[in-house]
Amino acid sequence: MFHSFVNLPVWIILFVCTSIFLSVMFGARHIVRRYSTEHQAETIDLAKSMNGPTAASLAFLVGFAVTLSVGTITAAQQAVEKVAIEAQQLALVADSLENTSEAEKINASLTAYLTTIAEDDRTSLEAGQFVEMPSFVDLETLQEDVRKLSVSGSTTKSDTASTLQSSVSNLARAQADLNAVARRDVPPIVLQLLFLTGVLSAVTVGIVAAGVERPRLIVGWALISALGLTVVLALNDPFGGGVSVTFQPLLDAASRIGL
Repeated sequence: MFHSFVNLPVWIILFVCTSIFLSVMFGARHIVRRYSTEHQAETIDLAKSMNGPTAASLAFLVGFAVTLSVGTITAAQQAVEKVAIEAQQLALVADSLENTSEAEKINASLTAYLTTIAEDDRTSLEAGQFVEMPSFVDLETLQEDVRKLSVSGSTTKSDTASTLQSSVSNLARAQADLNAVARRDVPPIVLQLLFLTGVLSAVTVGIVAAGVERPRLIVGWALISALGLTVVLALNDPFGGGVSVTFQPLLDAASRIGL
C-alpha cells in the first residue's frame, strides 16, 4: 500500500499531505477554542514555546531523509551507467572476433539482455522483487554463448576468449551492484518519525491559531510542511517514485550494439 501511494502523481501526494495537516491543525484549534479563557491562554502559551523546536525537528528530518534519498538515486543512476559501459566494452571485444557470426550472436544476446533490464527489470525493481529478475535468463544465455565460444574448436584466440569471459563477469557484477542499490531506501523509522513530527507540529500550530479569529496563514504552513514530506516520498523509490532513475543509457547502448 505504501509503495502504491508513493508511486502516485506528485500533486496527489501533495494534496493528501496538505489535507492531513490542515485537518490536524483545524481539529486542534477547534478543541482548544472550547476551553475556558484561562485554560485556553495557558495552552496557547505552551504551544508557542513548543512551536519552534517542533518546526526545527521537522526541517531536520526532511533534510536528512532527502539527503539519503538523493544519495540512493545518484548511486542507482551510476549503477545503470556502469552496466551500459560494461556492455559496450563487451561488445567491443566481441567485434574483434575473426568469426563475424560469433560476434553477431554475442551482440544479439547482449542487446536482448540490455533491453530486458531497461524494460522488464525496472518493473521488478519498482515492486521490490530482486530474487528472480527477467534479465537473468538473457544473462545466462549470454554467458553460455561466451562459454561455448571458449571451449569450442573455433578460431578464437585464447586471450580474446579470456577477455570475453572477464567482460561478461564484469557485466554480471555491475548488474549485481544495481540490484543491491535498489534495496536501499529511507529507513521506515525515519519516515514514521517524519510523519509524527509533522503531525505534532501541526497540532502546535493549530493550538496557537486558536487565539486568532481567522487564521488564514496556517494554510500556507500546511502547504510548506506537505511539500517537504512530498519531496521525501517522491524521492524514496529510485525506480518508481516521482523522481526516479532513467534506464535510457541501457537502451542507447543496446541501439549502438545492435547496429
